[in-house]
Amino acid sequence: MTSHFSSPQWVDLVRGLLSEDVKAQMNQHLLTGCEECCTAHKVWSAFAAFAEAENGFAPPRDAVRVAKTYFAQQDVREGRTATKRHSWRPSMLASLVFDSMQTMSAGVRTGSGYTRHLLFAAQSLAIDLHVETASKPGWFLLAGQIADSSRPDQLPRRIDLALVDGETEISAFQTNEFGEFQCAFDRRKDLTLLLALDGSEVALPLETLFAPSHPVTSPSTDSQRS
Repeated sequence: MTSHFSSPQWVDLVRGLLSEDVKAQMNQHLLTGCEECCTAHKVWSAFAAFAEAENGFAPPRDAVRVAKTYFAQQDVREGRTATKRHSWRPSMLASLVFDSMQTMSAGVRTGSGYTRHLLFAAQSLAIDLHVETASKPGWFLLAGQIADSSRPDQLPRRIDLALVDGETEISAFQTNEFGEFQCAFDRRKDLTLLLALDGSEVALPLETLFAPSHPVTSPSTDSQRS
């Protein structure tokens, strides 16, 4: 029997890769109090525990959202926006399913900060949008997530998206492995969010973000009713 065991052997022991006979020999050797081997076993056991626990480390989703918002605001401050032409030809308009502005009182809507939550539907997709004011005046942060009801047991597929002003693409991005996306934009008259699906494109006109939730009745219409 060897006087000491090597580091690779201790690594195999803490990983559970050795035969019962060799494991028994090494554990028996530890009982003799060999300082060198006890130290090696302690070090590699701690390393194995750290490596196993590392797979479970993940930042809170709220912290990830804050970080994404920070970087998006940095892009806004530095004016980093892409401007290029793109041959998007949307064949479908998404339907607005929910608008948080409809549930707010008039007093809330007139606050200095702007925040809004909308839910759109297109085919089997649910497109969840959150919009809030950015630190730069006139700019907004758009964060969203896309879920596909036709793939409930599968990871979300990557979807290409673009912000388009008229026919000019001003920003292009893609959903992550959770179906999430984020971008920054300034208020424009003809701003549209486009999603590329298999064989078609879906359009979400973002003028909805700044349009009243309820139609405003004109004075002439009121006078006619009276």
